[in-house]
Amino acid sequence: MRLFHEHQEPAKIVTISYRNNWADGPGKFDVQLDDVINIFDYFGQNHTDFYQANPVQAYCKQHRYHIVQRLGQESNENGYQLVTEDGRQALLRADVDTGQIVSITFSTVNSSQTNYAEGYDARGFLSIKYFYDQHGQVTKQEIFNDQGHSFCTQVFKNGRVVLYKIKFRNQKYTFTDIRDLHGFFYDCLNEDYGEHNLFISDRMECTQGLPRMKTAAKKGFYIHNQFVNSWQADIMTAPFNYNYDYGLTHNDQFDLIFCPTKWEKQEINQRLNLGEKVQAMPSGNSQVGVPQVKMDQRDPHLIMMVARISPEKQVTHALKILKQVRKQDPLAHLEVYGGITVKEEAELVNKTVQDLHLQNHVSFKGIVSDLAPIYDRARVVLVTSYSEGLSLALLEANSHGVPMVSYNCRYGPSEIVQDDQNGYLVPQDDIDLAAQKVSQILQDDQLAQRLSDGAYNTVDPFSPATSWQKWQHILDTIQAEKASN
Repeated sequence: MRLFHEHQEPAKIVTISYRNNWADGPGKFDVQLDDVINIFDYFGQNHTDFYQANPVQAYCKQHRYHIVQRLGQESNENGYQLVTEDGRQALLRADVDTGQIVSITFSTVNSSQTNYAEGYDARGFLSIKYFYDQHGQVTKQEIFNDQGHSFCTQVFKNGRVVLYKIKFRNQKYTFTDIRDLHGFFYDCLNEDYGEHNLFISDRMECTQGLPRMKTAAKKGFYIHNQFVNSWQADIMTAPFNYNYDYGLTHNDQFDLIFCPTKWEKQEINQRLNLGEKVQAMPSGNSQVGVPQVKMDQRDPHLIMMVARISPEKQVTHALKILKQVRKQDPLAHLEVYGGITVKEEAELVNKTVQDLHLQNHVSFKGIVSDLAPIYDRARVVLVTSYSEGLSLALLEANSHGVPMVSYNCRYGPSEIVQDDQNGYLVPQDDIDLAAQKVSQILQDDQLAQRLSDGAYNTVDPFSPATSWQKWQHILDTIQAEKASN
């Protein structure tokens, strides 16, 4: 989005899920709310600058609800037990930080079973009503806009939506398939912006609606990681990754397929022979002109890893590498930055720390919004994944002049790490060789500085300017086709 804006090229982020707090999201990534179009905000014709306070005490006073007790905090919400004037029980939840009401759930007198609920947008208005049958199953949802009007009804049967009713621009529309609803949404956007626009899906749930469009547009989807379902599989015969199965199986319904690296493009074409329909388009950029930090100004023993705690990142390998490295450098220590996405993997990682007696030599820092100061004091960045799309961690490390040691996994590291120039690629799962290369960088100041200089000098292939040249070529081609029609 930033890249397109820098080049005065119109672009929008489109989302298709209902979330009562979706409007809080863009600002966290330095994206303006007007640059994002949510399907329900669009059909509801909500105002992006709408906001009204909706605190607990005022809400309960307005509706004559009695607060029985505060139930405490769960995640980022405070809970309250209420009683209504007619004796119904209710559970209200409010955001801890803003005090805005999130939801309220009602049950009948002398019963704990939910029969009705409401959700409130973070901007302060009632945004959804839930209706339940006698068994506690949802039968209907109604979605409201910031003016209090219902514009979307979803009818449920056996736990799934079987009917969507939309009121939009004084017309009524009915859909029985969410893919048709999404296609209609995309068509409306396409018409609003003059048709012949480029739509790129980067989520499985967005992809199947694109072929349902009836207006003239270019349609594509983005493959973020491996296109087959296993890094060990034969790329010619393995099932496709479920996230991309529809698009790859029905590739004739799409104009473009994007993936992060040339290697993956080559392998997709090796299997499907789609030629230039497949475009290698980086999923991230290096930073150009980052102030250089010399090695003698860094922590000479710090190994940095940026990885969520998830099986494909193989953090246990990094711990085993650290164990070996500490035989050569007893002061070597590892800092891991990233959240936990798989609880079982976190348990395995913690057990490995204990088994290898590394409690005092490894720290897990969680999610940190600004890693620049960490990169600038790191001696080496380590990647032990068995699969990567491109590896933003390596792009960032390279931008900050941090020597890199990475498994040569599919697909990204080999296009960023230039062996013996800005780091080292080692064969997949070769713990011994990875430990040897990390040790060399920690022990040899001259080598470390040479690799750091090499990193600062190899950012161009993934610079914003280089990426824009690729995008510009695609946009020019689309524009030329539009002019000829």
